Amino acid sequence: MEQATAMENLTLNLEELYEQVKERAFTEGAFSREEWDDIVGDLLDSKREFEEVHDDVDWEEIKEALRARYDEFEAEIPEM
Repeated sequence: MEQATAMENLTLNLEELYEQVKERAFTEGAFSREEWDDIVGDLLDSKREFEEVHDDVDWEEIKEALRARYDEFEAEIPEM
């Protein structure tokens, strides 16, 4: 039962995490897939360091889910 609760929290937090990654990418002018992946890693590392997310959360699953949303982010990049 506890695992289900963690997954429910994860589902709710993925959208919030995506918005944080997206905001940081726009702020830093980081528009490549490599830069996106770096921001995803940095953000998750900082959240884990400050224990904003429980240890039982599957970090690789979160990381892959956020990295997979790069195409969605790329569609929002304004044409230069």
